[in-house]
Amino acid sequence: MVLCCLLMAVMLLPTIAPAAPVSGLPVSARTLSGEELVRIGEIHDENHFPEALTYYDQALATFRAQKQRKGQAVALTKIASIFERQGRRQEAGVRVRQALELFSKTSDSPVHADALFLSGRISLWLGDREEAAGLFERAKERYRRTQNVQALGAVRIQSGLLNVSEGSSDRGLVELQQVLDEARSRRDQDQTLAASVALGDANWILDRTEVASAQYQQSVALLEQRPEVATEARLRIRLAALSSATRREEQGIESAKRAVTLYQSLRDVSGEAAAWALLASLHQALGHAPDGEEALRRALAIYRQQPLVVHPVRSAASSATSPMGFR
Repeated sequence: MVLCCLLMAVMLLPTIAPAAPVSGLPVSARTLSGEELVRIGEIHDENHFPEALTYYDQALATFRAQKQRKGQAVALTKIASIFERQGRRQEAGVRVRQALELFSKTSDSPVHADALFLSGRISLWLGDREEAAGLFERAKERYRRTQNVQALGAVRIQSGLLNVSEGSSDRGLVELQQVLDEARSRRDQDQTLAASVALGDANWILDRTEVASAQYQQSVALLEQRPEVATEARLRIRLAALSSATRREEQGIESAKRAVTLYQSLRDVSGEAAAWALLASLHQALGHAPDGEEALRRALAIYRQQPLVVHPVRSAASSATSPMGFR
């Protein structure tokens, strides 16, 4: 949430080192209240994680010194949210559990719902489907209470996908379609796109490849109105991966090539490598040996330069938002 009244002042502050202690803050910032430090952190939250963490950490220290449980819980939730987006999910899980414990001992706060939703995503990533489902339901209840329609839709998307992956396909598909229809009716372009992609994912999970492919194509069409490179890259690689099942390998090759270009523009080497590998398999399936070998060579060259990362064991349901492992 960008607070315009603080933005100009913050732009004049000197550069802040990541995870700096109190002494790393500008002198003017050291006199701010915990609430003000959180708000300034929110200004940086979207694109400047180190700066945001600096302010959230100081807000947490301020709230602890004043023994304000709700403030501590809010700051911990903000920190956990950044850790999740950085891929530091284990650390995010620790912070959000601390936040939920504090929220249970304080008066109601809108951020409590955010903490429940975040905790549910972490649980799903770790493979605890039952816990994730319970946390999503609690988050939905709180978002309904505060009438946060967009956040409620985001939880329902996750919940719908989880239901589909857990065998409650009708329930999950109905929920996802409802979110899509409601987002369209209020002209929420971001959530319309998210729900459209989720419906494609759900149908892929159910092995309805033709329906999934058509839904992804509709999602790509939505991007013509407001391009988003990262989202298009993920959609293109999905379409390429589905092309063999739908007997559209030539179209799949074009989608994979487009994905390569998009991931290169994003400087996402992991995505680029996956796109090259997929392109290689499609060329090979059509008997294009030279093109297949070249694409495979490019994929392997990238993989050889990447460190091997071992992640915790997760269930199939935890990849519900990323069918077949594609992001």
